[in-house]
Amino acid sequence: MKKAALTITVILFLALFSAASDSDTLYVTKKDYPMALTLEDLNLYCNSIVNNNAAVYLKLRQEGRAWMSREGVEVYIIGSDGSDKIKIRPNNTNLEIWTLSEAVRKKEVSE
Repeated sequence: MKKAALTITVILFLALFSAASDSDTLYVTKKDYPMALTLEDLNLYCNSIVNNNAAVYLKLRQEGRAWMSREGVEVYIIGSDGSDKIKIRPNNTNLEIWTLSEAVRKKEVSE
């Protein structure tokens, strides 16, 4: 019985470790891509850009709910909505941000 419990524990630990290592890949942000605190705000922000709706665009920016990305911020990808939108977490923070998948690139080892 102890062997079975130990085996199951080891398997679960390895599964957890391998799942965690996927989210440990470091990415770097590109410049001038839309970012927002929620997926809904990201959709509103992107639509305001496409439809040239300055009122929504400015409101989201002024309230700090959406902005354009800066280049070179180290982030981890922590989720996705199943399309081209991803949830990221900047390195050394707990802040979660939604953006487009094109807004990040893998960090090169030499950087």
